[in-house]
Amino acid sequence: MRLLLTLVFCAFAVPPLRADEFTEATRPFLQKYCISCHGKEKQKGDIVLHDIDSLDAAFKKHRLLENIIDQVEHGDMPPDDEDVLPTDAERKKFTDALSKINERIKTGQVPQRAGRVTLRRLNRNEYHYTVRDLFGVNFNPSQDFPADGAGGEGFDNTADALFSSPALLEKYLSAAKKVIASVYLNPGLKKRAIFAQPKTPKEAEATAKKVLGFHATLAYRRRVSDEDLAPLMTAFKRGMQAKMSFDNALRAPPTALLINPRFLFRAEHNEAEKDEWKLNDFEIATRLSYFLWSSMPDRELFRLADAGKLSDPAVLKAQTLRMIASPKSTSLARHFAGQWIGFEKMISTVDPDQKRFPTFNDNLRKAMYYESVEFFSHLLRKNQPLTDLIDSDYTFANATLARHYGLKEKVTGSEMKKVALHNKSRGGVIGMGSVLTSTSLPLRTSPVLRGVWILDTLLGDPAPPPPPDAGELPADDTKAEGLTFRQQLDIHRKNPKCASCHARIDPLGFSLENFDAIGRWREKDANGKPIDASAILPGDIEFSSPAELKTLLMSAKNKFATNMTRKMLSYATGRGLEYYDEAVVTKIVAKLEKSGYSSQTLIHEIVNSRPFLNRSSTR
Repeated sequence: MRLLLTLVFCAFAVPPLRADEFTEATRPFLQKYCISCHGKEKQKGDIVLHDIDSLDAAFKKHRLLENIIDQVEHGDMPPDDEDVLPTDAERKKFTDALSKINERIKTGQVPQRAGRVTLRRLNRNEYHYTVRDLFGVNFNPSQDFPADGAGGEGFDNTADALFSSPALLEKYLSAAKKVIASVYLNPGLKKRAIFAQPKTPKEAEATAKKVLGFHATLAYRRRVSDEDLAPLMTAFKRGMQAKMSFDNALRAPPTALLINPRFLFRAEHNEAEKDEWKLNDFEIATRLSYFLWSSMPDRELFRLADAGKLSDPAVLKAQTLRMIASPKSTSLARHFAGQWIGFEKMISTVDPDQKRFPTFNDNLRKAMYYESVEFFSHLLRKNQPLTDLIDSDYTFANATLARHYGLKEKVTGSEMKKVALHNKSRGGVIGMGSVLTSTSLPLRTSPVLRGVWILDTLLGDPAPPPPPDAGELPADDTKAEGLTFRQQLDIHRKNPKCASCHARIDPLGFSLENFDAIGRWREKDANGKPIDASAILPGDIEFSSPAELKTLLMSAKNKFATNMTRKMLSYATGRGLEYYDEAVVTKIVAKLEKSGYSSQTLIHEIVNSRPFLNRSSTR
């Protein structure tokens, strides 16, 4: 899509396209002008087009179609240096056909289904929070687990990316032993875990079954049967036969519970001979709790699920609001927003050069991270508009961060507090230190990284990867023989292979150049030269500051809302989105627009959506 020329999400008023019409309109164009660079033998920019040979294939690559339409309509593809170029009539016939496909997808004129999530392992964060809520331990037993991969829309809770290995199984056993040992060392936690004692030896088995049944119900996230309890009771009986005390005999069963697949994996029921079916109330409770809390359902959710009341829309809405208000919903900010917006990197990978930026330390790092966490959490709990993420007149800061930003409002202490912003360039995520630092290099800013981040993260319009021979820019902007970094980048983008992409990437990044590599406001660069933040996008769209950039982005709020909806729906369901999900996204965005982009409306609409409450037999 041509960025910011048509920033508003729009529908195409075109009639449906038959399969034969699609083939006739698209295959000759692809064969003649595209496949030599994007076919089996060669895939420039990692784009593959030779397999778009049917309507079904086009449906599956629907996200790519928008980019193709944009590139072809505006003459970027095929490139001008090709020997043979399509006529205007050929371009129109081709893009009209693809537009009709997009319209069918967005309006639901394609086969619809809920989608299917494969058996899903608890990721590291989910394991940590679940064990915390199950037994009350205050340490992270998953910190030694291998890192979880990302899938779908880029999240580490995507089922298809959550692999298991023998090494991980060993980690599970070790973690389980540490958890139960910690419980037994703490009298309060031990009493909480073993909440009943037999009055006579004859009551020992029945009491143990009561205790283990309670924990197993929570751990397995459903009603438990005698079959579920059998191995736990066997372990208990073995301890009693060894003349252990009641409490010590109950030590092995919880360890076994924590390594049981029923605990480690989230499974949902199948219904034979059905294409699609509703989740039961326990499954809804589990989806809801891991979406909002990254943890198991609490007792209130279990009570409602057991009574069959959670599938009632009014009850589901009330519980969703209760859960958003809970401190545990901070996990949604940490793990959804942290991965989507990218501020999670502040904890793991961001490392500015200490000599160049001596004021950057662990306290500042944490303050930047928690600014983003608190901002997103506040957005949801107070039902602020999603557009606050683009532009706001407030943020959260402690004394360290307030000093770093040069805020007018006096802030003391280490706790994050809501503060008013008087610099219009600072509000929203593009003015946050976490974003500005994580989109920079150790020694300098990166207009390219920042521009790519805006395109991909905020607008869902990713730039293609650079060609292998694109060349590299210097890592240190002070070693440029008197040139500003902007001048260096101007030289780089004269390469015809790079020009078209950089034309829409660089202006976005240039407008943020007043923010240095750790998010401080500056008037001069590292070489003492005045910052030039002016920018011109294709179509002669001019702006020259973060404030003006945000005004431009606000004109694209529907596009931003569409991208955020896709991301959150993927995170909530634990799978990558498919073409049939686009109609759901379109409906949710329409509701968002009517609500003034209410953040809680987004949550409610996702929780009540077909993909969230149902399950299909196939993807």
